[in-house]
Amino acid sequence: MNEQNQLYDVIVIGGGFAGLTAARELSMLGRNVLLLEGRDRLGGRTWTDHRLGSDLELGGTYVHWYHPHTWAEMTRYGLEICEAPRAKEAYWITGGQLHRGTPAELNSIVKNSFEQLLNKAYEYLPQPFNPLQNSSFAEMDEKSVYDFLEGFSLTEEQKDFLNSLLAIDFNGDPKEGAITQMFRWWAFSGGSRYVFADTVARYKIKTGTKSLIDAIAADVQAEIELNSVVESVQSKGDFVHVRTRDGETFKAKAAIVTVPMSTLDKIEFQPALSSTKQAFIKEKQVAKGVKVWARVKGRIDPFVSYAPTGYPLNSVHLDNYVEEDSIIVGFGSDASHFNPNDSKLVEEALRHWRTDLEVIESTGHDWAADELAQETWPMLKPHQFTNYIEEMKRPEQGVFLAGTTYANGWGGFIDGAIENAIVTSRNVHQYLDDHKQSSY
Repeated sequence: MNEQNQLYDVIVIGGGFAGLTAARELSMLGRNVLLLEGRDRLGGRTWTDHRLGSDLELGGTYVHWYHPHTWAEMTRYGLEICEAPRAKEAYWITGGQLHRGTPAELNSIVKNSFEQLLNKAYEYLPQPFNPLQNSSFAEMDEKSVYDFLEGFSLTEEQKDFLNSLLAIDFNGDPKEGAITQMFRWWAFSGGSRYVFADTVARYKIKTGTKSLIDAIAADVQAEIELNSVVESVQSKGDFVHVRTRDGETFKAKAAIVTVPMSTLDKIEFQPALSSTKQAFIKEKQVAKGVKVWARVKGRIDPFVSYAPTGYPLNSVHLDNYVEEDSIIVGFGSDASHFNPNDSKLVEEALRHWRTDLEVIESTGHDWAADELAQETWPMLKPHQFTNYIEEMKRPEQGVFLAGTTYANGWGGFIDGAIENAIVTSRNVHQYLDDHKQSSY
């Protein structure tokens, strides 16, 4: 074991948006910070990589001016947005039957019913960034999405289309998801299905999420160690000791653990985290899906497609063009049954909508099987927000948890990671001040 002699104010574990933001904020406040990242790159579950002849977002992607913290960061660093071509054709499956039409015809199926659902979010979230302000939110948090939908009169076509949309949003089986998780997104949409669609799946950072990661990292006035997988976090007296897989041990007055919630059980905490925290970690969350990119022969017209759960992919759309070919991106709700790197398998999945697409090559990353992720974007189950989130924010003996899972607003988005990291870093700064005073 290699015991490091330097004492840090804060050790930040994880170099995604939450970890980098926290490290930047604390270093700007004059704190001595060490950031430990298990991968050989920064960014966590966002990853801009050059494949299929194009820069692809293998993880978190979409941004919007309705994401206040992300937009502030993009403004700070002078980053611009871009968008995929608007679809001209739409394909959707309902009752096992394929339908084809215009995007307007597809949207007309659920426009009114969906906007009824979106407007319901306002009743339970009058202040979207303060979910627990309304006591009825806790009551609704016990319901799954499907429990909630039972209160609406919907046609089979509407149910299948809504199922497709929810399977994409949850990146898993929507039957397992809490309706309040969607309320927390819908409340920012102004009651418009089109605005909501724009906030979650239309705009990207023109130069890739990596450009925002790199910009934040450049402002981090702290040591950054890559390839440092943390195995244990031990609080002893006034200090926190962090040990990596390689046997290195670091010492600080406080630690912020920003790894994905589904990987927290891979870290040994001494003393153990509270029983409530452990219960949440054991329950896990919903999102275990897949994102697939494919290069398709020829320049095809922009399109969008939807299918309910039970199909390998729930949605596919055209993203851009490379030379004389097309790049498409799709989402499925179960990564364990779909390999995005198998181009023949991807082409078979596309045949549920179109038989005219020839996949040249496909790619993706299995975040659900990734040792350092074990999930895609986190999506909560019924009761988890009200039962666990406030406790997850409560520090224990100098150990703080942070990340998009614990955000009040856009939980599951880049915005949620930045929001929660800012709040947590300020809390750590105050903790260090209080700790300094009490140690005299």
